[in-house]
Amino acid sequence: MTNQARFTINSLLEGKSALVHITAVAPDGSPLTTQGAELHRSKGLGLEIENIAALPDAEDYTQHEFYVANFTPSEISRCVGQPKTKAAFQGLLAAKRAIVKSGAMNLAPENYRSVEISFDGEGRPVHAGCLLSISHTDTIAAAVCLWLGGLPLLPAAAATGGQAFRSHIVKFPTRTRILAVLVLLSLLVIFAFGLWKFFDLIRHS
Repeated sequence: MTNQARFTINSLLEGKSALVHITAVAPDGSPLTTQGAELHRSKGLGLEIENIAALPDAEDYTQHEFYVANFTPSEISRCVGQPKTKAAFQGLLAAKRAIVKSGAMNLAPENYRSVEISFDGEGRPVHAGCLLSISHTDTIAAAVCLWLGGLPLLPAAAATGGQAFRSHIVKFPTRTRILAVLVLLSLLVIFAFGLWKFFDLIRHS
């Protein structure tokens, strides 16, 4: 895919809107004309960058139409309790959109309330089957979603050249590991003794 962006990093940091054109191309470089969801279906990774100033102002976020339509009561309560309320809301909304882009959920982009994000004991965002990361500056918020269900599972053994792939990890018996530790300790003792004799020789010379 080729990206043509009418913005710079500085323009994003200044809070200006970003307009990105994405054109799908085939392996030979010719443009794809396939219509429908297949062209835009994600394969497990979603990324979203949003302008914080684009969010509407509200005196009461629990009653404002936009926030009620896109956030659950618990999400609104959490964002209102943050030092930078609008940045918290935009980060959460970016994460919801990243989840949808990753393919983890399929819904209309006008309503993100059903994409509920919770937080663990350390304050990290959590959504079932996804790994999330949210970050923001004073002007922009960004989120990344890795949908684990969108990643292909590797087989336990894959055939290569007619032979099954075999693990190179070798497990040694307990006795062998104990013996190796003892040998290593003995070598360390010998090395320390030799080092001590060397310095003792220098001191008396």
